[in-house]
Amino acid sequence: MDKVRVWSEQPMGKGWVATCHHQIDRYRFTTGEWFLNASLLAFSIEQDADMLPDVLPNELNIPLVSERMKRALERLTPFSIQCLRVQLKTRSGLNNYYLINILAVRRVEHLHKTEIFRTIRKRQVYFMTERIVSESLGPHHILRDERTNRIFLSNTLARYLEQLAVTGVHFGEINRMEEII
Repeated sequence: MDKVRVWSEQPMGKGWVATCHHQIDRYRFTTGEWFLNASLLAFSIEQDADMLPDVLPNELNIPLVSERMKRALERLTPFSIQCLRVQLKTRSGLNNYYLINILAVRRVEHLHKTEIFRTIRKRQVYFMTERIVSESLGPHHILRDERTNRIFLSNTLARYLEQLAVTGVHFGEINRMEEII
């Protein structure tokens, strides 16, 4: 049974948020709509390039990742993401980063429900719908929840990224939707 993990960008502090210099339709990212003929995007940050993490916070709240992180994601999730190239201007020059458009968008809480009875004391019983998220991603290793916009990963992908020691993000474990609502 593959557990589900939650993508959480690590707060970097003041001055660590990349600024976008284009008008971007954020709605298209939240719905997982494919971008045709996407042109090179420009972002900037007032930091040195050698200090940048693999996942860089930005004002759009869309994953902005390094070349190394992009390759790792494409290796395990080739049909679940679209990578849009970004020219990131830093104090020390230009760098290639990528906005990650997560194409798999679903209501996670509807993907896996179990109807269970719980007993309270000896004779009282109540009925509850428990939303267990294990194996709820289906064939995807990465998925965006359409209601909360949170990003969920398979345990396989999260472990792979942790082995690569990617920076700027961590992956929290959850078992039930009630833990994150």
